[in-house]
Amino acid sequence: MPIIEGSSLKNYKYRDNVFSFEGCVSVQETSDWISPWRIEYDRADFYPFLSQIGSYKWSAPVGAQCSGVRICFSTDADTVMLELQNVIEGLKLDLYVNNCFSEELVMDGHTNTATFKDLNSNFKKIEIWLDQRHAFYLRNIWINKDAKICKTRITQRRWIHYGSSISHSREASTPSGIWTSIVARKLDLYLTNLGFAANCVIEPMIGRLIRDLPADFITLKLGINVHRRLTRRNFATNVIGFVQTIREKHTDTPLAIISPILSPSREKMKVIEDGLSLEEMRENLYNVVESCKKYGDRNIYYVDGLRIFGQDELKYLPDGLHPNAEGQEVFADKFIKEVFESFPA
Repeated sequence: MPIIEGSSLKNYKYRDNVFSFEGCVSVQETSDWISPWRIEYDRADFYPFLSQIGSYKWSAPVGAQCSGVRICFSTDADTVMLELQNVIEGLKLDLYVNNCFSEELVMDGHTNTATFKDLNSNFKKIEIWLDQRHAFYLRNIWINKDAKICKTRITQRRWIHYGSSISHSREASTPSGIWTSIVARKLDLYLTNLGFAANCVIEPMIGRLIRDLPADFITLKLGINVHRRLTRRNFATNVIGFVQTIREKHTDTPLAIISPILSPSREKMKVIEDGLSLEEMRENLYNVVESCKKYGDRNIYYVDGLRIFGQDELKYLPDGLHPNAEGQEVFADKFIKEVFESFPA
């Protein structure tokens, strides 16, 4: 591997196959950098609203924002440096060593390297959780020139979660502070977070994507992003088709449908003609699950979102919709209790 003259570090590129991005769906590769995506980047045109910035004032398309994505490897290096591209001021990185939080780095936007030092020289598992609000561009990973590095073997059960901005968790104060990350660490699960801010619209390509990814648990938190879009005629039927697509391969994987959490101004409000209030959406989703059970699905579950975040949690919803940073831990604990404890052991 290349070594900078006079430096004690050597670098590794993605093609060296000694580290991985986990929790993403694909990796965009150029001659200079790589970038993880939570959609199929090589079929980006099939995900037009997830692969484009659109009208939101975000730094990157929602499919490129790295909610739940982490860099993983094992090494005996006591220094790890990430050489980055297109660094945004305020970009955050959370380092975990052997599953324990070690350090948070906040980039100032003036340097293209993120360095973690004094990690000790024991062989250890490294996870670096990437900022859920931004895309991430990596050129190289640098470690001590005499150190070893290899991919970390994945042994965890795999959990795929699909949801809206509530699941994307841009409000969380740190990358590992998103509620899905907290759930995954507490239950020792491998997280793939398909929480897309403003874009959980039950689109067929996401159903196909979930169908084709390995999973031991699947959770779908549906409703809020189609409150202004779908009607009594097509809301439940879209959900039925979405679930049946997933079941083409995940025939018996535990699958939970979670209805909207509390949003006081939307509980009884119908925005469009023949639209549904959140109260009616919950009833529709319950009926979808009961219909699936009627026709032989033995491993599908309905969870009322109000049992996760209801009146008692209203103080964590400053805008009446999104759990704030403090609410992420509360949300995670309630999700474990209401969702994962309903699954078979």
